[in-house]
Amino acid sequence: MELTLIDYDMVHYHPSKVAAAACCLSQKLLGQGKWNLKQQYYTGYTENEVLEVMQHMAKNVVKVNENLTKFIAIKNKYASSKLLKISTIPQLNSKAVKDLASPLMGRS
Repeated sequence: MELTLIDYDMVHYHPSKVAAAACCLSQKLLGQGKWNLKQQYYTGYTENEVLEVMQHMAKNVVKVNENLTKFIAIKNKYASSKLLKISTIPQLNSKAVKDLASPLMGRS
C-alpha cells in the first residue's frame, strides 16, 4: 500500500478502495481464498471494483522488484528483519503479480 503514495496514477482512488484492494491482493497472493460476501459487505467493494487498483499495486511491485523505478526505499524498508522481511517474500515476484500488472506495464 505504501507504494501507492508515490504513484501519481493512484491519487484519485479513495483510501478505502486502496485498503480494500490491498486486502484482496494480499489474500490472492497468499492463497487465503477468494474475496467473499462478508468482505464485500464490510468494505463496500466487490472484487471487480478493486481490480484496477490491484493492477496498479501489482505494477508498482513489479517496477520496484525489477528496478524500473527509483523508489526502491520502500522495498528496502520492508526488507528489514524489524518488518519481518515482508518485501522479500517469493509471492511478490510470482507470475500472479506479473500477470495482474501486465495491462499497465506499457503505461507510466
